[in-house]
Amino acid sequence: MSDPQDVNETVFDNDSEGHDDTLSLQRIRHVSSPGIFKPLLVCLEGPHRGMRFPLQKREQIIGRGSQADIRIEDEMISRRHVLVTWHNSDNPAEIPRCTCEDLGSRNGTELNGAPLIGPAPLRERDRILLGSTVLGFFLRDAEEIELDRTLYELATKDALTGLDNRHQFHALLRHYIERVRRYGQLIALLLIDADHFKNINDTYGHDVGDLALQHIARVIATSCRSTEVCSRWGGEEFAVLAPESNEHGATVLAERIRNRIAFFPLELSGSQKVEISVSIGITILRADDSPEEAFRRADRSLYLAKELGRNRTVFEGRVVGLDQTATFTRKPPLTGAE
Repeated sequence: MSDPQDVNETVFDNDSEGHDDTLSLQRIRHVSSPGIFKPLLVCLEGPHRGMRFPLQKREQIIGRGSQADIRIEDEMISRRHVLVTWHNSDNPAEIPRCTCEDLGSRNGTELNGAPLIGPAPLRERDRILLGSTVLGFFLRDAEEIELDRTLYELATKDALTGLDNRHQFHALLRHYIERVRRYGQLIALLLIDADHFKNINDTYGHDVGDLALQHIARVIATSCRSTEVCSRWGGEEFAVLAPESNEHGATVLAERIRNRIAFFPLELSGSQKVEISVSIGITILRADDSPEEAFRRADRSLYLAKELGRNRTVFEGRVVGLDQTATFTRKPPLTGAE
């Protein structure tokens, strides 16, 4: 039997443990007590399904115009469609009192299935129908709003790049095909794939491979307009939906992305640079498309771009762009779009 003095004993720091427990209990008590409620709109149906819109000020206009406080990409919604007023926003301790009012929209507004006439009070779980979009009205405290936001991000965003994930993009693609079917809009689908990406992982390691994917995602996002949808489809493949884009517009966007990625290598510590290029396939969505058929068509063009030597753009079976004279005098911005 070993000497008791030689046995390694586990010593607990009671003061430290108690301090941590106290902080944890304080936080639990804080979360368990209802806080100050704020009004929140949640998109239950439509192109922004799942998105949360916390009301930030007394009056907020919902519409598809660029000046709307809550902007919704729905062709059946007017530019200034609905006004939501938070009447006691200057007194956050009170339960929010809100009303909504149609602003003379083209297609009207419904509240809980009835036409909205004049300002009407909003109550918990009310439903607002504008265009093909349904918004739910809820009251949430700060903890609940943050949890809602976190859950939405987890469900719709790619954890590595912050772009829309595959599930979210597929849902939006269905909606955009419906817009083509109903309104005859021109909407382009771009598939973007990093060339020889395995070589980057094999040469520099998977950590640098992740940095390369983030770099590509940032260039794509900053090359697109706010109305365009950017997604990481999977692996080193990305997808973009570009509304109001014909062959020329889609080609300009694709070449902007391709040239920027080629021109701006990934910069590592110690002045080391990783050269990256991408191949891009483009198609225009059609009224009789399914999401799978649209992807197959774009993927065939992407495959052809790879077969023809990579680092090029193919539009529905034809090589386009290849503007090797393009010059850039600055790095792409970290956020925003051109």
